[in-house]
Amino acid sequence: MTDVIIAYDTKTGATERAAGLILEGVKAAGANGVMKKLEDVTEKDLLEAKGIVLGSPNVNDNYSGKLRYFMDDVLKMAKPMGKMGAAFGTYKWNRENLKRLEADMEYIGIELVAPGVNALHHVSREEEEKLKALGKTVGGEALKRK
Repeated sequence: MTDVIIAYDTKTGATERAAGLILEGVKAAGANGVMKKLEDVTEKDLLEAKGIVLGSPNVNDNYSGKLRYFMDDVLKMAKPMGKMGAAFGTYKWNRENLKRLEADMEYIGIELVAPGVNALHHVSREEEEKLKALGKTVGGEALKRK
């Protein structure tokens, strides 16, 4: 059983790199985790995980269409009420995607246990640490819920 699943969309690889840093934090907390591109995530993955971390690049001031589809057609079907998690994103110019993603996660019943992290396309050292800390917080919370 996976403690934390990190599901993400990526266009240039920046969001995938950010997901990897979050996974490092999850593992540093002593939890087990897995990162998967959205198209590889199953309903079973979502049901088995205690925590769900979602990430997307910023696309026209929002999170990606792939992630919107995933939230509407996959995540809602899994009925994630009682799950906890967090959000992350990457951006070049604007960073409104994270606010919208967090609001939509809460709307479908995911309890946010850490503030989201939005990293510039080329992740700085400070942002790397914030992404790892996000993973550590979610991983630690997952272990409490065993």
